[in-house]
Amino acid sequence: MPNPRRMSRRAWVLTWAGLCVAGLTATAWLQAAASPPEARPERRIKAECREYIAEIEGRIHVAKSNSEGEGAIVAFSRDRTDCAEELDDLLRGDR
Repeated sequence: MPNPRRMSRRAWVLTWAGLCVAGLTATAWLQAAASPPEARPERRIKAECREYIAEIEGRIHVAKSNSEGEGAIVAFSRDRTDCAEELDDLLRGDR
């Protein structure tokens, strides 16, 4: 009479595979059920910062158009420290 507690390797592999599939299915279901990340609220940008950012964007556009596919360098000074967050957002590409 075979020992009922002893499982063959095939049974262990099938059990392990079944648990992996169940775990992956549960993970996919939980990720689908989770709410999507909230979009950042739109910040109000001061008028003087908006003008300064438009000037910088213009410089970047001119530098890109003059570089003809090569890298371009745009230099500007941060003389307006009250626009630092807006400039960081612009340069990181958050806008």
